[in-house]
Amino acid sequence: MFEKRTVLLMLTLIILSMSLVHPVFSKETESLLFAGPNVRTYATRIVKPVLDSSQGNSTLSIFQKISDTLLDPTNGIGVNKLEPSDFFIYDILDNLKLGFFYALKFPSAKRQILLRWHDRYMQENRADVFFAPSADEIIMARAAFGCTHYARAFIAVVKALSLIRTPEDLRYVISCKADDYNRAMKTKDFKQTVNGHQFVLVRIDSEWIAINTSKGDSVVMPKDFAPDSYGPPKNIPIRFESYPGVVFLIRKISADFNDDCGDDSLCALMNISRSGDSQNSDFLWRNYVHSE
Repeated sequence: MFEKRTVLLMLTLIILSMSLVHPVFSKETESLLFAGPNVRTYATRIVKPVLDSSQGNSTLSIFQKISDTLLDPTNGIGVNKLEPSDFFIYDILDNLKLGFFYALKFPSAKRQILLRWHDRYMQENRADVFFAPSADEIIMARAAFGCTHYARAFIAVVKALSLIRTPEDLRYVISCKADDYNRAMKTKDFKQTVNGHQFVLVRIDSEWIAINTSKGDSVVMPKDFAPDSYGPPKNIPIRFESYPGVVFLIRKISADFNDDCGDDSLCALMNISRSGDSQNSDFLWRNYVHSE
C-alpha cells in the first residue's frame, strides 16, 4: 500500500510540474536570424580579429569585410559546402534505399552535413534545403551554398558583434528577378518559377545601402528610399555589379534584424516573389519596365 501511494504521489508531482512549467520562447530564439552559440563563437574567433586588424575604416567597409570573411575559402562559412545537386541526387537515391552509397563519396564532415540537412530540411520539399537552415545551423555546419544562407549568417554575425544598436537599421530582404516576374504576371502563371535573390539592407548615418552578402558588392539606395513605406503596386529595382544585366525587385523587407520574413520554405518564397506576402500568391506589382 505504501509503495502504491508513493508511486501515485510521484506521478501527481510529475503531472503538476509539467502543467506549471512552460518553456519560454522569445521572438528572437524562434528567428532564423538568431545569433546562437555557434554564431557567437564564429563571430568572436574568426570575424572580430579581422575587423580589429582593420580599425579606422568606414562603417560600410567594416560590413564589407564581414561579407568577405563569410565568403573566404579558408575561414568562411562555405568550407564544407556541398553543391545543391548533391542533396538532390542523394534524395533520389535515398528513396531507392541507395543514398548511403552516394554519401560514402564525401569526407566524414560533409557526409554528416548531407545526412543531417537532408533529414531536417528535405522531407516536405527538396528545395527547402535552400531556405530552411537557420543562421546558427549554417555557421555550425560551415556549409553555406546560397544567397539565403549568406544573408542570414551576415545578419546574425553583425548582431553577435553588436555592430548595429538599432534593430530597424539592419533588414533582411527577399527579391525576385524582374524578367521572371513580368513573364509570370503576363499570363498569371502561378506555377512558373520566379527566381529570386536575398540580401540585406543596412542604414549607415541616414543612407540605406543594399549589401549583396553572397557576392560582397553593394549599392546605395535612392535618397528618398524608406524600407517601411514601399509596397504594391510600386516596384523597387536593385542592380548589383556582380549580376550584370539583372534587375531584382524587392518583394519583402523585414521589420528589423530579428525578422526573417517567415521565409523558411520554397512555398513561402514563391508566394513572396509574387505578392510580398507568404500567404498571398497574387500578382500585386505592376509590370516592371527596364530603364537605365
